[in-house]
Amino acid sequence: MSLWRRIRPILSLTLRFFHISSIEARNQHSGTRLGLLWTPLAAIIFSAVLALVFRHSDTVSGADFFLYVFCGYVFWGFVSDSLTGSTNVIQSQLEFAVHNNLSVLGLFAKALVDRLFEYFMNVGVLVVMILVLRPSDFSMTILLFPAFLGLIVLASLGGSYLINIGTILYPDMKTGVQVGARFMFFASPVFWSAEASHGARALLVTYNPVAYYLTAGRQVFGLQPFEPFVWLVMAVTSMLVAVLGYLAFVASQDFVRNFK
Repeated sequence: MSLWRRIRPILSLTLRFFHISSIEARNQHSGTRLGLLWTPLAAIIFSAVLALVFRHSDTVSGADFFLYVFCGYVFWGFVSDSLTGSTNVIQSQLEFAVHNNLSVLGLFAKALVDRLFEYFMNVGVLVVMILVLRPSDFSMTILLFPAFLGLIVLASLGGSYLINIGTILYPDMKTGVQVGARFMFFASPVFWSAEASHGARALLVTYNPVAYYLTAGRQVFGLQPFEPFVWLVMAVTSMLVAVLGYLAFVASQDFVRNFK
């Protein structure tokens, strides 16, 4: 009973944030006929173009490569928003935090829910596409999705705070993060295959942490075979980022105002 009392306020606040995120997303597409459908539709169109242009192997069908690219692009959207969307959370959303009686942590949680709302919409479309195009790809690895979700939440929340504190201390870091995110898109296996990579690609797959998240995300939906080592690296990375984010949060209390 005491556990439920602790969890209930968190669940209530999370649902409230998702409701606000849905309203904000609808407002972004107000006046259009498709409304929220523009979010997954835009991802589908861009992924289809990438799959058409960068497909290089006749051994992989067009449908399979499209699902590979779409799954990667869907998660990349979450990564990109976690990076570029975190450069000025504290600086730009003071009024929103005060109006909604939010603490600093609550403000970053709201930003995280915004990213998850878009991610869930795209994942829902991805699941439907796999069931239609490649139903045999679905396996028991789908049960790993809650674990995958937990790890990306830790990394996104911790990384967001680290980036925002960095841009407060070093304003030029904002542009650096934006440039780095564009570079990371091409340096990560979003639209090129991580399998049998060699040369520069092999280095990017081995030493680029985003590559492990992309691979694990595809493994969840059966688009790549399960590899425990990938999950180990992802788990260690997420825990490390979360711990660093927490330490930065504790250390920054003297100069970051607690809105609540």
